[in-house]
Order: sequence, then structure tokens, then C-alpha cells
Amino acid sequence: MTVLVLSGMFHTTLSAQTLEEELKMLKDTVAIKEGGEKVLALKDVGMKFRSINVDSVRYYVDLAFKEADALDDDYYRARIWMVYGILSWDAGRPKEALEYHMKAKPILENSKEYYVLGSLYTNMSNAYEALTEFDTSVAFQFKALENFIAGKDSIWIAGSYLNLGNRYKLIQEPDLSLEYYLKASDMYRKIGNDYFVAVSYNSVAAAYLEKKQFDEAFDYAKKSLEGYDTIGARLDKAYPLTNMALASWGLGNFDAAELYYNQAIALQEERGERLAQISLKNDLANIYLKQGKVNRAEELALATYAEAEQIEFLPGIDVLSKTLSLIYEEKPDFKKAYQYHQKHKAARDSLYFSEKAREMLNLKEKYETEQKENEILRQQNELVENELSIKKRNNMLMGSGGLLAILLIVGFVVFREQKIKARNMASETALEKAMAEAKAQENLKEQRIRIARDLHDNIGSQLTYLTSITDSAKRGIDKGEVFLMEKLTQMKQFSLVTISELRDTIWAMNKDEISLEDIQERTQQLAATVHEATDNKIIVRTEGNPSDKVLNAFVGMNLFRIIQESVNNAVKHSESPEIVVTFTELENQVEIVIEDFGKGFDTTKGSTGNGLHIMQNRAQKAGIDFSQTSVPEKGTKVELKVNV
Repeated sequence: MTVLVLSGMFHTTLSAQTLEEELKMLKDTVAIKEGGEKVLALKDVGMKFRSINVDSVRYYVDLAFKEADALDDDYYRARIWMVYGILSWDAGRPKEALEYHMKAKPILENSKEYYVLGSLYTNMSNAYEALTEFDTSVAFQFKALENFIAGKDSIWIAGSYLNLGNRYKLIQEPDLSLEYYLKASDMYRKIGNDYFVAVSYNSVAAAYLEKKQFDEAFDYAKKSLEGYDTIGARLDKAYPLTNMALASWGLGNFDAAELYYNQAIALQEERGERLAQISLKNDLANIYLKQGKVNRAEELALATYAEAEQIEFLPGIDVLSKTLSLIYEEKPDFKKAYQYHQKHKAARDSLYFSEKAREMLNLKEKYETEQKENEILRQQNELVENELSIKKRNNMLMGSGGLLAILLIVGFVVFREQKIKARNMASETALEKAMAEAKAQENLKEQRIRIARDLHDNIGSQLTYLTSITDSAKRGIDKGEVFLMEKLTQMKQFSLVTISELRDTIWAMNKDEISLEDIQERTQQLAATVHEATDNKIIVRTEGNPSDKVLNAFVGMNLFRIIQESVNNAVKHSESPEIVVTFTELENQVEIVIEDFGKGFDTTKGSTGNGLHIMQNRAQKAGIDFSQTSVPEKGTKVELKVNV
């Protein structure tokens, strides 16, 4: 984990001083400070302790807030609220962290201090990332970068590059993340900031891990560890130890990986970073599994999964459900393996990656385009200023140079204006061309992401599980005919599901638009599959005759997926002999109702699974009006409305 949290704590670290030396110097300055300066000095002492001792952090930050309260000054309170937000983030409470930052935001925005605002926006970006709002996270990081550039603050410009690298690493764009990490590393080396040189080396290691260049990753992580050792940043050594563990894992050195993971976990437990602990423990459970320590892996993964559920940390639930699925395949307990596989798939589907990735890449294009536009405007302003300067000189000449001079000047001005127009037209043409290319690239990325999501989330996960069942069958070939028949039956079921989902994906990929008739036809095919799978014990009927009106492929595919999920839920849970899907055309809208007449459920008790969340998420992203009602012993109704 390589998230950088900006707080002002290392702003003056430009030499090879150890943290102990810097702390002594800062403590000495507190004694001679008064008023607001004393608040900030106490805050700096507290935040310097983040790399050494967590209890000391809280002690000095609380002292700083008492001083701010005594001054009765909202600005200094806001500065400490921002720090409390950082401490909440460290403790694995991103919602609480964001609340502190939002409380400080209106006050600090009035201050118009570039460095403070850049730090605030970066911390908000980190909180939004932990809450899986990746597009919002990147937007705030670009706002932070703009403030640091305006303030000509090289350290934190580089810090923004690091954080942007982290964001693009999350959506599996390792080349982009490596580009930003190397920019940051180069800047820190030129500045001579030893702490952030170590931070950036570890980030570069993370990018090489994504690229599966494990030797390079281990070397950079080791350089980072040595850098932290040199300056005495003891707790921060957890980060390069994590990457050394991952690199060792990639190289097949499982014993070394276990050693590094346990060292990293111990440091993160001392520091109190819960989100980092969840990630590390998930990886360690996988290492135990690789070593054949299945029961130990199960115990650790179950405990960590419960912790991730407790704090509603969806990325943790995602990776741990996958790990538990693999563990139960190995035991073997295929019922539990399948249950956790479905939880992993549900977490993937609700996790955002495709749309968020596209939005994040769009933000990058938008930021770079704005930079180009600003540069063109600057050049145009310079041209206008030159033109005005020339006209002033021409006026002076007109007063003293006579008709010939006037004619020469007029000719020169006309020529100059034509030249300026030509330059402007060339700049505008270049900008239009660049924007057209950016739009084309955006469309290409959007199409690529849409295809990748369906292939990875729906089909890739099924094929992965099918491969796992095959491996289990090979390992258990001596267990007899009954065992092998069970494996073959599972393989057949998963093959049928995979074929069905592949057909759905190809159907959507081949269309720029999807008509309502197409959706009804696919629903009828789904009904036939249900009839066959249940030996006609459950009947699915479609009613209504929608017109040939069309939706774009993204909306149409999500609409069908919601219908599919609603029907599947009714088949699995309602015990209803009949399910009705009704298509009704309204003015500029179509309404689709999926209704069963089964046992229903009490909606006041909330949902225990991810199915409802997935459908709501799909509906929100595609602009579909979604509602679900249910009455015990009477049935459940899902109502969908979409503009056409």
C-alpha cells in the first residue's frame, strides 16, 4: 500500500537529518511560539511522530486543538480538524476522516492558501479512494495538484504525482502509475528530500509489481527500506516490507514472503492502519495456502473477512471472499467454495471498476486538455500584448513621421494582424485536432472497458472457478466414481452458465444500440432456460409488446442484467410457481415490472446479500429508475423505468 497523506509534516525535510533530530528541533521551537504559530508547531510535532509512535501523535494533536480552542479561531480549529481526519484515515475510518475534512473545507477555502488547500484536497482524495469513489478521488487529486503548482511547491507537486500514480494503479494502469511515480522520484532526488525519495522508491516498486517485474520491484522496495532506516522512520518500513513480500511471492519464495508479511503486519498493528492490515492479512492467508497450511489460512482469512465486513470495506470483502473460495476448494468444501465465489463476484460487480476507471481516465484527458487550452490562451494574450505595444509605438511615429510612415505602419499592422490570425488559426486547429484525438481515445477506452468488464467479471470468474474444479477433480481422482461424478456435474453447470453469459456479452458487444424488442426477446430466452432448469416447475411469462424504440448499448445491457438478476432472485428465493415480466410503454418511457407471488420478505429488516446493491448500482449508473417492494407471503415486485 503506497498511499501518501499530505499533512505538512515533512515540508521542511530537505536534508539527511533523522526524525529524532527533527523532532528535537521542532519541540524547541514550540516553547518560543505563541498564538496560531504555537498551534501549528504542536501540530507539526504530532504529525512527525506518525512515523515513530502513535500515542505521541494523538497527545500533541490534542494539545494543538486545545490551543486553537483557547484562541477561539476557526481557521486554526480547521487546521487541526484536517489532522484529525488523517488520524481517522490511519485508523481505517474513511467516512469519519471525510467528515473532518468536509468540516474544515469551507473555512480553509476562504484562506486561499495554496499549500493548505492542496493538502486538504489530497487528504479528501485519499478518503474517497478508501470509500471506492475513485472518480471523485482523482478529481480532488487534480485540484490538489493545481494548488501546489500555483504555490510553486515542488515537494507537494511531486506528492500529487505519487498519489495520482496510486489512483491509476488501482484501476490496473501500471504504465500510467509508473510514469507518475518516476516523475515524483526524479523531483524528490533533485530537491534532496530523503524521506520522500524513500516513499517514491516504494511506489516505483509497487508499479513494477503490477507489471510482474518482480526482481525490479524487490530492488526498489529494498532501497526504500534502507532509506527509511537511515532517517529513523521505523513505522513507515511496513510499506517497503509489504512490497518485498509481494515480490518474494511473485518469485516463488514463500517462506521469505511470510517473514516480510509478518514484519509488516506487526508495524501496521502498532500504527493502527486497519485497511492496510486487512490487505496484508489477506495476502498472508494466500501465502499459507501456497505452503499447504490450509487450516491456518482459513482461520486468518475468516477473521479478517469479518473485520472487513464490520467496517464495510468493500475492496477487502472482494479479495478475502476470493481467498476463502480458494481455501475451501483446497479443503475441499465445494458448497462453501461456491458461496464465497458468488460473494467475490457480487463484490466485483458492485465495486465500480469499469465505470470508475473510464471516469478516472476521462479526468486525466480533461486535465491535460485544460492545460493545453491554458497554454494557448497564455500565448494568445502575449500576442495581444505585443500587438498593443506595437500600436502604441506606431501612434508615436504617426505624430512625427508623416504620411509615408503612417502608410508603412498601417501596412505593418495589417501584415502583423494577418500573421497573428494565422497563428491563432493554427493553434485552434491544433487544439481541435488534439481534442478530437482525445475524444477518439476516450471512445476507444470506453468500448475496451465495457468489453473487458463483461469478459472479466462475468465470464473470467466462471472460467477461473471451472479451472479450480478441474484441478480438484485431478487431485481427487482416487476418491472414487461418486466424487468424480459430482465434479463433472459441477463442471457442466458452470459451463452452461459461462456459455449463457458469453452469449449475453457477444450480444451486447455487437450492438451500438439495443431495442426494447431485443430485451424482451432475451428475457424470453431466459424464461426458456428457467423452464428447462426447473423441469417446468417454475414458469416465467413475458407480457406486453414494446415498440422498436432503442437504448444505447450501455443502458440496454444494464437493463437486461437487472431483469436477469430479478428473475434469478425470484427463482432461488421466492418459491413462486410463476414469475411475470411485463413491458409497458408510457410517454417517453418504458416500464418493466418483474413480479413473483411467493413468500416475499420483510423489507424493514434490510437485505442480507449484495444482489439488491448490485441492481441499484447498475440502475444508478445507467439512469434507470429502480424500486423493489415485497410483502411476506404475497410476493416481491421490482419496477424499472427508463427514458426512451
